Amino acid sequence: MEGLPQIEPIFTVSITPHRAFSGAMRTFRNLLITNIGPDVEKEGVRFFSESSWAKGQAMIHINAKTPEQFLELVDKEELRILGFMLKAERQRSLRYYTKFVAGDLTDRVNDKWDIKMIIPNIFTVKSDKDNFSWMSHETPSLSQGMLIYSFDYVGEGTFSREYLLNKRDSVLRHNVPGPSDGSYMSTEHEVPVTYKSFKNNGHEVVELRGLWKVVGDLMGGPFVMHAHLDKASNRVVVTDGYVFLPEEPKKRNYIWQLESLFYSLSFPEEQADAGQ
Repeated sequence: MEGLPQIEPIFTVSITPHRAFSGAMRTFRNLLITNIGPDVEKEGVRFFSESSWAKGQAMIHINAKTPEQFLELVDKEELRILGFMLKAERQRSLRYYTKFVAGDLTDRVNDKWDIKMIIPNIFTVKSDKDNFSWMSHETPSLSQGMLIYSFDYVGEGTFSREYLLNKRDSVLRHNVPGPSDGSYMSTEHEVPVTYKSFKNNGHEVVELRGLWKVVGDLMGGPFVMHAHLDKASNRVVVTDGYVFLPEEPKKRNYIWQLESLFYSLSFPEEQADAGQ
């Protein structure tokens, strides 16, 4: 998975032969079932968002006559397969967090930024300024932070990697201090920052994923940032999440949790369209 300090797979995979696939194994939340042999009548990849084995289960069937044709199908459909499973993970995460929404904090944030977004009750406010909000979930070993800020959309260049990173570093320098005097959070530019654009809830989104550091101190970890284009207000709203977990090498799931919350963000005009 990209944007992590240590190598981690996108998914943790367990391989089971057909003869042993029964009982509790059928209730795993993500299943990829293969059928390879000359008796296969229809080759292809099929996606199922519902299953009789488990609620909310995501299932993919891949049918091929030969191992070579199976590999060709996987290569051809790789992005669809990954996208399907990742979307299922996000939806499960959001369904879970919807049960534990921080009502007052969610209302305050949504009113301030004129958005609709899920904020779980594990988050508390660290800083709240005119154009900056900082919330975090803190435990003795983990810090999950969520930042929200906005700026004007001034054209296509606003969504370039360079523009967004410059904005990010400027906001972090002025609003996210480190533990020692004069230290502050910044982007780690010595490693690649990935860039991806897509549509979500009817608006354009750019995702940046990479590592953060503290200038003037020894802290760092992964971050994921979504820049959301609000065309009606000609502005960009940024949701920026970071993880600090120095004693545990695996950070994938904590970044995923933050990322899933960002996918819940919508703007008023999108909410109105959805209600029609």
